[in-house]
Amino acid sequence: MRLTASTRVDRPVDEVFALWADLERSPEYSAASVERRKLTDGPIGVGTRYHAVDRWPGRTVQFTVEVTAFESPDHMAAGWSGPMSGGWDARFGAADGGTDLTFMTRMEPAGVMGLLAPLMKPWASRQLRRFMHDFRRWAEAQALPEPGRES
Repeated sequence: MRLTASTRVDRPVDEVFALWADLERSPEYSAASVERRKLTDGPIGVGTRYHAVDRWPGRTVQFTVEVTAFESPDHMAAGWSGPMSGGWDARFGAADGGTDLTFMTRMEPAGVMGLLAPLMKPWASRQLRRFMHDFRRWAEAQALPEPGRES
């Protein structure tokens, strides 16, 4: 199952990318995210892995997310495996002082979930639109770092 959603965030592209790339903060804006904990040392980049816990209808699932593309401030992608494998690809473009964010996800449910995928797609599309809306509102509300101080 493949889904795509876009939004415009009223912040410069480098700030939006930095907020997005900080995956450990995703529970602050994503209703499905319970936890993202970085497993690898060093700065975020290709190969960075996270322990993830999400709430899905009727259950909590744990899986590993690995960054597969990191091209600041234009592109970030990741893949995961677990009860459902898949990945996502986020593209960031400057637009009138803000940022156009396009998010594409690919989910490959197995077993019974695979059989139910056609019925899940409308629900997943609604969840994706909500996720993008919530990220936009959260990102626009974040305080800017004080001049001369790192965030």
